[in-house]
Amino acid sequence: MNKSKESTYHHGNLKDELINEALVMVKENGVESITLRELTKKLGASRSAIYRHYSSKDELITAVIHAGFEKLDASIVPALTSNDSVINRFKAMGQAYLGFALQNPNIYRMIFGHVVAQQREESCDLKDEESTKDFHRLVSLLVEGQEKKVFKVQDPILQAIYIWSNMHGLANLYIDGHMHIQNNLDELYELSFDNIINGMKY
Repeated sequence: MNKSKESTYHHGNLKDELINEALVMVKENGVESITLRELTKKLGASRSAIYRHYSSKDELITAVIHAGFEKLDASIVPALTSNDSVINRFKAMGQAYLGFALQNPNIYRMIFGHVVAQQREESCDLKDEESTKDFHRLVSLLVEGQEKKVFKVQDPILQAIYIWSNMHGLANLYIDGHMHIQNNLDELYELSFDNIINGMKY
């Protein structure tokens, strides 16, 4: 390792660089591509340096999963923080969610798929707003809609799970290469959105 890189890492940047590089690896080749050997090679860091920040590969993967959720959250926030109506923000949020999945299929598979499900489930609890921000942003929007008499009063958590299931299904079908979905995604989203809204209207 050259002195300048070693000096930088000693100032605490290696932890961030590990996550950033791991996310690049996931985006390009999937979460299975993450190995400590490849990370040390790409960053010019020793295994001992990595273990100063993460005690195991599982701990590193958990941090990468959280970083993936942060990227999803960042893509959704602009849709929710506009001054638009509840229904328009809801529609924009769904479009942003699908857009993230389409642009980042391997990251999407990592944070919602089965390969690292154990690490995800152990660290992400739907009851914990901090670890599942995007889900609770949807819940908050639904509560706002109920308070403004846009949506009928129902359990907002169950409503959110129902909506998420619809969007997740569309996203998965698209990124898994189902041609009928790929050729009709916009129309399918509009149909799904209209049916969801009509079912929830006050």
